[in-house]
Amino acid sequence: MSPSYEIIETALKRADRVGYNKKLKNDGARAKNRAARQLDTLMKELTKPLGTYVDGFVHPDDLHPFERALLTLSVGEEQYAHCVEGVRSLRKSVVGVSKSYAGQCSKSPTKKEALDLRDEGFAKVESTYKRYAYVLDELKEIAKSLRKLPVVDTELSTVALVGAPNVGKSSLVQLLSSGLPEIQNYPFTTRSIKMGHFYVNGRRCQVTDTPGLLNRKEEDRNEMEMLTLASLQYLMTSVLFVMDLTGECGTSLADQWRIREELIGRFPEKKWIDVFSK
Repeated sequence: MSPSYEIIETALKRADRVGYNKKLKNDGARAKNRAARQLDTLMKELTKPLGTYVDGFVHPDDLHPFERALLTLSVGEEQYAHCVEGVRSLRKSVVGVSKSYAGQCSKSPTKKEALDLRDEGFAKVESTYKRYAYVLDELKEIAKSLRKLPVVDTELSTVALVGAPNVGKSSLVQLLSSGLPEIQNYPFTTRSIKMGHFYVNGRRCQVTDTPGLLNRKEEDRNEMEMLTLASLQYLMTSVLFVMDLTGECGTSLADQWRIREELIGRFPEKKWIDVFSK
């Protein structure tokens, strides 16, 4: 996605380069025709990228539940929808102003009036665009955030490594798969869902390194913990529950056990393997 200022600068330059229609012999007719086509070109040069951006952002209702959860917990569904709708409204405004002035140019009685209307139309389109272009830049930042999210095949069998922070999940992901998560000896290293892949009898599978869970109420959990719960709720996961029996992870063995019991009760249908680390 190009910055908003580049889009308007490029559009204005291309509109300015529109030439005269040599088939028209009358000087006034040529000027009116060129003025209308310049405004039409300006409109197309602005609305094409705006339309592409709007079409490129899927409506939340059309996302897989896990992808929608990622969206909600990363950039916020309301902010996402607000920016997409803002760009759509900006595109509609540009079309309306451009077409209005292009029509007036075509019907103007004199060459001078056509040129004045063109200049007025250019200024109006530019001011309209710049007034609301901030939504385009906000959408660009959202796109950057979304690109950082894991690419998850929602139809692929998945093994989720789950447990308290710093129990060794990231080390296991690195050993078991192609994933290379950050490994440090302190809690909350994993700040998002990280993916790796491995093969069993030629069959491709996913493994997820999920943020650590704490033994606390649902309403007290942060976005990282909610990502872990979303992966269990919406993906076809088997669970490798990792426990640090030494307690060096910073979460007591009793609290780790309570987390385990909560998840088993919450997701009783999941295939489950307990792994003891350290």
